[in-house]
Amino acid sequence: MGDPHGPSGRAIKAPRILVVGAGASGLAFALECASRGTHVRVIERRSCRSSIQKATGVAAGVWRRLSKFGVSPTSVSAAIPMRNFAFHDDGRLVANVPVPEIDGEPPAHLYPQGELERYLEEALSSRGVEVEYDTAFISYEASGTSVRVGIRDEGQEVERTEEFDWVVGADGAHSAVRQAAGMPFVGRDYPETWSVAEISTRKWPSDAQAQLFLRSDGVGLFLSQPTSGVVQGILNAPNVSKALHAHFPDAELRYERDFRVTLRRVRSPRTGRVWLIGDAAHVQSPVGGQGLNLAIWDGITLAEGLLAGDLTVERVLARRARTVLLFTDFDYRMLATKSRLVRSVRNRYWAYAAKHPALARWFFKLISGGW
Repeated sequence: MGDPHGPSGRAIKAPRILVVGAGASGLAFALECASRGTHVRVIERRSCRSSIQKATGVAAGVWRRLSKFGVSPTSVSAAIPMRNFAFHDDGRLVANVPVPEIDGEPPAHLYPQGELERYLEEALSSRGVEVEYDTAFISYEASGTSVRVGIRDEGQEVERTEEFDWVVGADGAHSAVRQAAGMPFVGRDYPETWSVAEISTRKWPSDAQAQLFLRSDGVGLFLSQPTSGVVQGILNAPNVSKALHAHFPDAELRYERDFRVTLRRVRSPRTGRVWLIGDAAHVQSPVGGQGLNLAIWDGITLAEGLLAGDLTVERVLARRARTVLLFTDFDYRMLATKSRLVRSVRNRYWAYAAKHPALARWFFKLISGGW
């Protein structure tokens, strides 16, 4: 953080920061602060960390930023480098695409989000910051110099009030902080009901890390292997487990759930002394695998800017979110199109890119976080 003393030689008081939410963005923010000697409070409404793995792709750019905390593909167990993905359309193999390296490394590694968050929490704990579970954000009242926050412990009827210099809302798509701040969440909802499931199987091909099965009716199944022996399937329609069993006869279902996908963001991630990061600030299609990566980037970038006293980070966060959301929306439109012409052009491009991987380099550079 630089010189801890001001021009007069007196010590500068460290900011009091509350992080609401212990997902990827909140943990990344807190880790950056703790690594710079700034203590933060992290509260989480849940009683424990979720066992559902959610996202599976961690971009090279994110691994680089996490490596200073001792979290990297070499330090965590079983991260799988992305080397190849197979692309099918209406049951026909369109392209088996070799994934080019970006700056000498794979653009992403497959690794379960739940496991990555566990590593981040352990790294945070080693720096003296423990996540306060069963602790809910209730409300806040802001002044020009501080924020008074209402907090309630699970099982307690009476909330307590504590004062902070900054509040960082990292509490997900249904953010209580965003609602309390009255920040509009603009955008639209995709019409489809999606489904996600994980299975155990021994039938995953050893030469693929991801497989995409598209259909002319706009339905697409994305398969990935977050860890050995486990396959995650995402379908922009209900009943993904049925599709998984069709591909893997030995499948044993681990979990399945339906969900809706929206494309929304706040116009700006800050109002006064309250910030939003991760899904609290923006949600997008899972196509392109950018949600987890943008969340971690948000957390580290905000911490760097805030601790440096550089509030222009507000514009940096907003610009990055807008760009990533445009990319994921375009990507989804290309994958789910019903247009015969667009499908033909798309398929020809990827078939040609499979033979000339340099043509796909721009896409994988975006996947790697090279925005």
